[in-house]
Amino acid sequence: MTPRARGTHWLARLTGLFLVASLTLVASAAVANERFALVVGANIGDADDTPLAFAERDASRMADVLTRFGGVPPENLLLLLGPDGASLGRAIDAFAGRIADTTPTRDPGGNVIFIYFSGHADAQALHLKGTRFAFRDLKARVARLAAEVSVFIVDACRSGGLVRIKGATPAEPFEIKADDQLLSEGLVIITSSSENEDAQESERLGGGVFTHHLITGLVGAADTSGDQRVTLSEAYRYAYTQTLNATSVTAVVQHPTFSFDLQGERELVLTRMENSAGFGRLRLAAAGHYIVFERFGGHDVAADLDAVADTELVLSPGSYLVRRRESSAVRELEVQVRPDDRTTVVLADLVRIPFRHVVRKGYGQAERSAFSLGADLDVTGAVLPDTGAFVLVAVAAQLDLADLAIRLRLRYGQDVGDNSSAPLGLVVSQSLFGLDLGLFKLFDLGPHGLGFGLRGGIDWLAQRFETRGDAPDRDQLVGRIGSLVRAEFALAPTVALTLDAGAEAWLMEVARPDGSALEARVVPIVSLGFGVLLP
Repeated sequence: MTPRARGTHWLARLTGLFLVASLTLVASAAVANERFALVVGANIGDADDTPLAFAERDASRMADVLTRFGGVPPENLLLLLGPDGASLGRAIDAFAGRIADTTPTRDPGGNVIFIYFSGHADAQALHLKGTRFAFRDLKARVARLAAEVSVFIVDACRSGGLVRIKGATPAEPFEIKADDQLLSEGLVIITSSSENEDAQESERLGGGVFTHHLITGLVGAADTSGDQRVTLSEAYRYAYTQTLNATSVTAVVQHPTFSFDLQGERELVLTRMENSAGFGRLRLAAAGHYIVFERFGGHDVAADLDAVADTELVLSPGSYLVRRRESSAVRELEVQVRPDDRTTVVLADLVRIPFRHVVRKGYGQAERSAFSLGADLDVTGAVLPDTGAFVLVAVAAQLDLADLAIRLRLRYGQDVGDNSSAPLGLVVSQSLFGLDLGLFKLFDLGPHGLGFGLRGGIDWLAQRFETRGDAPDRDQLVGRIGSLVRAEFALAPTVALTLDAGAEAWLMEVARPDGSALEARVVPIVSLGFGVLLP
């Protein structure tokens, strides 16, 4: 994950959650509550605010969830993307008129208003295209709407300052009795971070961290009771825990905060999964950490969650890639989600990804490297005239990192040539013992890999001569360096076969009639090896 600070994005989302809950509730003995939602996303804040990448996208996603599953009729939703302060004020006033026209004969206090903002903000105001819209003004305008429940969700850096003055603090999950009746009234404020924290957005998730998890919870992941409803406490519990886990590996841990001024003890139902006609359901049978990509081979993340057993997500029909991350493995499966149908993913169906691909693609959670042991068989060309090729065996240890594979080898071998017919009856036998280090860059091609690398080392070369004349034995250190092309084949998730081909330059001392000289001899080389992952 490559998170970056973002503005008011998170608090707006949690507020949306509470408001949706309120909107979903129906009074059993009175007129049904009317649900309304004002959803605002702003990538551009003040001149000194870093532009955001996903605030407006997250606002659109939240609006979609509220209208599809949160009981907000499309005509009761106002979505604003990139407004300035003046246009936001006018929009709220016009929205108030729409609410008055929609419920002229009803008690206006029975309405539920959901206010969601994603963008830049501080404890006093929203930052909108170089303008400021004070929270005091926003609250006053919303108060004139005379709703029974008003829910503010603000997703922004240091947005916890908005609730600090009321004594709110980062809060762990809570329990409220669930009920379909709206027997609570008042104000709810939820922020994505505490007073001194940066809210974060993620390139990998394609959105704000908190908002992503809140939306994932609203479409089913937070439904721990299995009643096809996501309540306020379920959604907050899920979003709080997932955000805390996701940001615990970053520079700043993000703690969502809340402030409630509600009367009554009844729970608010935010979304209802039975309102999913035309959608499909993805059931994750086994508990664990999953990432669900919207398109097979694509990069759009539909959900990133720690799921309990039998978690269900409501998704648009289409192809998805389900990836499960474990402490020592990553598994994948392509699935097809069909409308009005349930697709179940069981652990046995998931295919384990080769361990080196897990590291190179960054699929691991805590693991950023993999260590394996193996062996190689090398064959080189002849180093000296009238001598044979070398055949060598090596033991190897390899460290796979995200960008490089590092292979350390200890090798021994002999030449296998027959030079008994050499002039003067000179017979040469050669053996060597050496150490080398290779660096390889690989690119994945399906389950396999192809790349290139450099390898350098030093050998102790022993030459023994048999002749009718005088030919003393010769021992020397030989330095070598070469470039190689590598193909990697995944035989199993924990076993890989490698094939290297290239050339090496040997820097060695060569005997001449007038003495010896240091020369570089270029020889071809082919290596066949394998590696086994260590637990």
